[in-house]
Parts: sequence; structure tokens; C-alpha cells
Amino acid sequence: MGIGGLIEIDPKKISRNNIPPQLSIRQLLVDDKLYPLGIKHVIPPGNHRYIFEYSVLSFTAPEKNNIKFRLVGYDKDWIVSKGEQRAFYTGLEPGQYRFEVVGSNNDGVWATLPALYVFEVAPMYHQTLWFKGLIFLIFFAGIWAFIRWRTQTARAANLKLEKQVAQRTAELQTSLENLTATQKQLIQSEKMASLGELTAGIAHEIQNPLNFVNNFSEVSKELLVEMKDELAVGNVQLANEIASDVEQNLEKIHHHGKRADAIVKSMLQHSQRSTGLKEPTDINALCDEYLRLAYHGLRAKDNSFNAAYSTNFDTSIGLVNVMPQEIGRVLLNLINNAFYAVAEKSKTAGPDYQPAVSIATRKMDNQVEITVSDNGNGIPEAIREKIFQPFFTTKPTGQGTGLGLSLSYDIVKAHGGELKVETEEGVGTKFIIQLPIS
Repeated sequence: MGIGGLIEIDPKKISRNNIPPQLSIRQLLVDDKLYPLGIKHVIPPGNHRYIFEYSVLSFTAPEKNNIKFRLVGYDKDWIVSKGEQRAFYTGLEPGQYRFEVVGSNNDGVWATLPALYVFEVAPMYHQTLWFKGLIFLIFFAGIWAFIRWRTQTARAANLKLEKQVAQRTAELQTSLENLTATQKQLIQSEKMASLGELTAGIAHEIQNPLNFVNNFSEVSKELLVEMKDELAVGNVQLANEIASDVEQNLEKIHHHGKRADAIVKSMLQHSQRSTGLKEPTDINALCDEYLRLAYHGLRAKDNSFNAAYSTNFDTSIGLVNVMPQEIGRVLLNLINNAFYAVAEKSKTAGPDYQPAVSIATRKMDNQVEITVSDNGNGIPEAIREKIFQPFFTTKPTGQGTGLGLSLSYDIVKAHGGELKVETEEGVGTKFIIQLPIS
């Protein structure tokens, strides 16, 4: 009922509200401190509590308005307001932020542009560029100091290595001079059956370690030059690796120098005349002593080595006039070779193989016979005639001088006896010593 009469309202004729709501962000409170609008504020660092108050104005009932907000830099998606026109945040990381609010009226018409509030949270001191730069400078200074220290250490090590190389070179020169003098003695030795063969054997045997020494010396010199170049450009890691290589080369030089020294001593021992006198000797006791000495000596070097050994002595032999140290040297050589033979075979034989070495004596008319036997691989037929030649050996380089059997043969001959060998490939070897009793 109106002033002029009845008023008729047709719901179908009511027009749609196309006017979007007015948006506004009223204020920002940080720990109850007001940060007014219109200024880009820088919030000091810390774990603050942020409260954004906003409003959406429309000519409709407020409860019918739709409202969404988000904090760009923190929220991934829009957050639908639950009716309270406030947004709460805590623990914002340092950085740039933008708070946005959008809304719609009751007819679903949304505002085209959101209301904005831009601000910044300042970083802590340790998160600032100047602090990071300071840390970088300190770190760089530490690296520089470390590199300088390592360079000085490497330079000192280089000088030490140069002195060691010079010292080793002088020692090798002395060894070479000694080898030359020894060779002259060997040429004049009555024990050598063939002068030409002996000289060739000496040259070949000495040349091997000397070649190693010369090669490793040259390589070490080149490595030292390379190490200096790397140190000059500050490549300390590669310089240290080169220094390790030089150290390994020096160890090899030392090893082959010892090898040459062993050859010299063996040659001197082989060529020298014995001044010992023959004396009554218990051959059985001598054999037993050197059998045990050889076995325990090998066990001391390699505790994994194991072999059975046995004796079979003729008690009727009695005492025999010999030089016990010389015959003991022969026995030691033969027994060591026997143990070496069975050890080599055990590396390839099956689990049923039992390495064994035995020594036996017997009296024959005016002779005593000593037999050293093994069940090793035997001696190939192609090299049987060479086994008593000086410097001939089947052992790997560095494990034998090739003078053991030659020296043993000469000692037995000097006693007026014979040294023979009986062997069968794959079965074993026997070395037989025959010595006169009187």
C-alpha cells in the first residue's frame, strides 16, 4: 500500500546489480604497531605477528559479499574469507610482500582490481649482502693462506727430494764403480768355467737394476719439473699427486739399488777363494740343521707358506772331513730351491696336492751321498743344461740372483765331489751331492 494506492512489485522485473564492491585495506598492525597506508614500509627483522584489516563495501547485505585475500610471496593460492575482515600472519621470512584483497557483490560481480598493500621485511644481519661478502672475504683469505702454506711445504719437500735424488745418484755411482771392480775380479777367478759367458751374465744381471734406476731417475726429474710448473700456477693438489709419484719412484730406485748390491755381494761370494779348513763334521746333523733353518726362514718371511719335510739318514756315515760352512751353504741353496718349487706348484695344483721336501743320506764305498728331493713341477728339459750356469734363474726378477746353484756346484767340486740333478716334469726334482769320505 503506497500513498497513491497499491504498489505492485514483479521480481522478474528487478534488475541485476552490476556495480562491483569497493575494496579497501584499512590498516596493518605489526605486534600492535600501526603501519599506515600509502607508504612502503620496511618491517624490522624478527618473528612478528601481522594483522591486515580490510573491508568490502557494496549496496547489498555484507554477509552476501564474497571475499578472498592472499599474501603474495607467502600464500600460493587465494584464501576465502570466513566472514571476519581480518588476515593474520606470523614468522614471515625477509623479502618483498604484497597483500591483496578482492571481493564480489551479492550478484557475483567481482572487483576487477584488488586492493593492495606493499611492504618489505628486512633481513637479519647475517642474511645481508655485506655480511655474506665479509664471510666470503674471510673464506678466500683462509684459502689463500692455506695454499701459500701448502706451496711452501711442497717447495721444501721438493728441495728434500732433490737432495735425496742427488744422494741416491752418488750411491749408485759408487755401486757401479764397485761392480766394475768386482767384474775384473770375476774375470780372473779360477771358478768360472767360461769367461765370455760369465761376463755376459754379469752385464745382463747388472744392467736390469741399473736400467730401472736410470729410467726412474729420468722420470722423477721430469715429474719434478712438472710439479714446479703446477706449483707456479697454484695447482697444489696435482703437485701433491706428482710428489707422491716421485716418492714411489725413489722407493723403486732404492729397491733396485739393493738388488744391484745383492748381485755384487753374490758375485764376490762366488768368486772368492775359501780360506776355511776341512774338519770332521756330522753330515746328518748338518743336513737336519739346514733343513729346519731353511723351513723356518721361509715361514718367517711368509707365514702362509706350509710344506711337509722329512729326513732319512744313514747312521753308519760317521764324521766326514768337509768345510761345514761351505757345505751348509750348498744345502741351504738346494733346500730353499726345493721349498720354492713346491710353493709354486701349490699355487696351481688342486686341493689334493701336498707339498713335501725331503733330505736323505747314505754311505757308498768311499763316498757319502746327500739327496734333496721335492714333489714340485720339475725342471723343463729345455733348461736343464743351464741350471748350473752363473746368473741363470727361473725365479721372477728380484727374487734370485741366479748364483745359488752355480756357487753350490763350485763348492762341491772344490771338495772333490759331484753335484747332479734328476728331474721329471710334473713329478719333482732330486739334487744329489756326492762327497768323498777321505
